[in-house]
Amino acid sequence: MALSGTLVVCLWQFATVHANYNGDWTALFSIGALQRHPPQNATGRVYLFAKSHGYDGQFYRYIAHDPFLRTDLKNYVDDARLRYRRILVPLLAYLLAGGRQALIDQAYELVFLLSIGLGIYWSCRIAQRAGLAAAWGLIFLALPAVLITADRLVVDATLAALTAAFVYYSSAPSWKLFVVLAGAILTRETGFLLLLAYCCYLAWQKQIRWAGVFLLSSAPALAWYGYLQWTITVPSAHPPWLPFVTIVHALGHPARYAPTVPFVAAIHVADYVALGGALLGFVFAIASFARRPGDPWRIAAVLFTILGLSIVIPDQWIDVYSFGRYYTPIWVCLGGVAAQERNPWLLLPIAMLLPRIVIQLAPQAIGIVHWIGHPILSAILSL
Repeated sequence: MALSGTLVVCLWQFATVHANYNGDWTALFSIGALQRHPPQNATGRVYLFAKSHGYDGQFYRYIAHDPFLRTDLKNYVDDARLRYRRILVPLLAYLLAGGRQALIDQAYELVFLLSIGLGIYWSCRIAQRAGLAAAWGLIFLALPAVLITADRLVVDATLAALTAAFVYYSSAPSWKLFVVLAGAILTRETGFLLLLAYCCYLAWQKQIRWAGVFLLSSAPALAWYGYLQWTITVPSAHPPWLPFVTIVHALGHPARYAPTVPFVAAIHVADYVALGGALLGFVFAIASFARRPGDPWRIAAVLFTILGLSIVIPDQWIDVYSFGRYYTPIWVCLGGVAAQERNPWLLLPIAMLLPRIVIQLAPQAIGIVHWIGHPILSAILSL
């Protein structure tokens, strides 16, 4: 099941790269032509998106090419101290390539595909443990962080996979869960919430010693953060503490699209549906926690909800590619609760986020259809 799901993602990427980006796999990093670029752009020729500043994947690519800050690549990473905290995926790519610059981009893609496979595996095991068919674990592929990472090679799919592992292993303390939590924190700083959730659960169970043991899983990340604090002198730009303000602003000020964009009214509707789905997920997380406050998944979901309602990044609630992937751990935890309680309604937030993401991917899908259909049509006409 995990292999087949991973193959589907890989085939999509193969098709879109060859149909839309002239076969250049670096297009998946979304490197913007308007960004500053290092000499030879780290590894020579890359695909540049014209009139664009690109997306976050381009910065994680630079980190993968220089994870130990030995060159000046860090100067081309926006908010380097913050980005470098999310070292796990870039570091794994570097290690998998054996430090060989020419292989790091391919290794990064392989790390992503491995994350997808493991995420599906753990999701299938969650479904089986709840007495459901393993195929239900393929819902992992519908998570916003997975779809967005497949499109732009950010690190959020890996955190989604580790969150699925957290849901699966958190029923009892184990070395596997310890490694999962350590990896989640090194993937993205919000991974600390998974650790906090589990320590709260252990405290609820009066297992204080185990809570102390699991707190040690943060040690690698804290040591790495200290190294970055000493190495990178430019401070990070911290998001403002503005509870609810940005969400309210997004409701009253929808995203603006160029006049040439077709079906703008439908896109705006999808924007509001996606935003409503995220907020509904918050409501479900709070209600689920209220029913069983001692469950680690529910604690994690409500902690991410508190984060979403409190510390916000400007404009994050206008773009589904932002809030959709930031809060994917909530949808993963709710998926675990849905399997446990046989309550499919808890998956509704994912379904409400999907249409806007599909619209975003529609131009690529059209390109793939043309790419596949053109030789077939040519063959027919030549008969």
